[in-house]
Amino acid sequence: MTIARKVEVASRHAPARRTVSSVIETLPITRVHVTIVVAAALGFAFDSFDTYIVAYAMPSIIREWHIDPITNGLLTSAGIWGMLVGALLLGPLADRFGRKLAFSGTILGFAALTGITAAAGGVFQFGLLRFATGMFLGGMIPVDTALVSEFISTPYRGRFVSVLTILWPFGLLAAAFCSLLLVPQYGWRALFIIGVLPAFLAVWAIWKLPESPRWLATKGRMKEAAAVLKLLGAGEESLREVQPDEVAKSLPLNTLLQRQYRKRFVLTAGYYFFSYFGYYGFVLWLPSILASVYQLSLATTFTYTLYVAIAAILGRVTAFLTIERFGRKQLFYVGFGAGGFAALLFGTIQNPTLLVWGACLLSFLIEQGVAGTVVWTAELYPSKVRATAISWSTAAGRISAAVSPIVFGAFVGSQMYYGVFVTMAAAFWVTVALVYFLGVETKGKALHELEAA
Repeated sequence: MTIARKVEVASRHAPARRTVSSVIETLPITRVHVTIVVAAALGFAFDSFDTYIVAYAMPSIIREWHIDPITNGLLTSAGIWGMLVGALLLGPLADRFGRKLAFSGTILGFAALTGITAAAGGVFQFGLLRFATGMFLGGMIPVDTALVSEFISTPYRGRFVSVLTILWPFGLLAAAFCSLLLVPQYGWRALFIIGVLPAFLAVWAIWKLPESPRWLATKGRMKEAAAVLKLLGAGEESLREVQPDEVAKSLPLNTLLQRQYRKRFVLTAGYYFFSYFGYYGFVLWLPSILASVYQLSLATTFTYTLYVAIAAILGRVTAFLTIERFGRKQLFYVGFGAGGFAALLFGTIQNPTLLVWGACLLSFLIEQGVAGTVVWTAELYPSKVRATAISWSTAAGRISAAVSPIVFGAFVGSQMYYGVFVTMAAAFWVTVALVYFLGVETKGKALHELEAA
């Protein structure tokens, strides 16, 4: 589809009166749009790196501090519990104070705390610092996706937001590569020192990124919103007498449980809860399972997880290529539906060569489903509650993501290894059921068309 044709399609989605949303729907992609997406995608990659380095540090920490599987699970999940708190708090703050400030602040916070974690002297200090780091990690992704989705018109929105998800497994790949390169020689602390690097992105974002025009409009700051629209390529004529779609009022805490949002909140919180239980349980435990259960060396473990990270990237790229052609729901059906069967298959493998292929297949599939959660959630809510809705939905996922490493640790500690994979499959299939019965397809629909449940 040509750019002119896409703009024509977007125009048909625009509301009758001239609003910020209607202007955005007529805009082609500019260099400013690309800059915003690149910055947001790098934020995803850095968030991913700082999330996953704990999994790659754990085999060394187990040996250094002589910890058992349950303690391993607790330390691995400490950051996830922090993500829960961060998701609950930072989404509403982003709706109140803006996307740009929240985006920069979360990155700066988790980068600084990751660096401090390198100096942790024991289990308690490490767990406490990971919890604090997780608060900022958990707030960044909801803010990030809300930010990008509010700049992009309907024909491009799914693809541009899915670009962010492609960068997530690059953070996993970087964590695996740095672990292979650094941990055997310099120890696990080197990973956390590298985790300081995202701070430079935060400083650049404060200086360079514009604020979301949709968010500015909900606050009645129309002069600033018009200036951002002009920066995005809007002409003077289209900005004449432009109005906000809706000026946000103070929202009660139970907003997402009100009738117009209730069904969607059950859907989004539900699919985050069940999909993250299986996803994080697998990803965060994989290095320890390979090293402890299958008795692979650290070098072999990190090499295998490097291959898994590459498969994850291919899964996210597949989601990017198919999302606008087949829609959002298919990502869940393929990713988590087929991923459940792949989990059951993976749990039966004993041969080391087949083991890595099984892990790669599972990673390729479930990363498509996770990409769907990121893109779809941002499209199901209006700007006035978007960051809060995304944050609180992901908070449900953080609960299960924090519990699953502990549950999987109990399975491993009891030598009930196959229970890990049965639990994963069950969680993935519940996710698919929620999507089938409660989901509404958003492909090709403008954001203002999707605001009512």
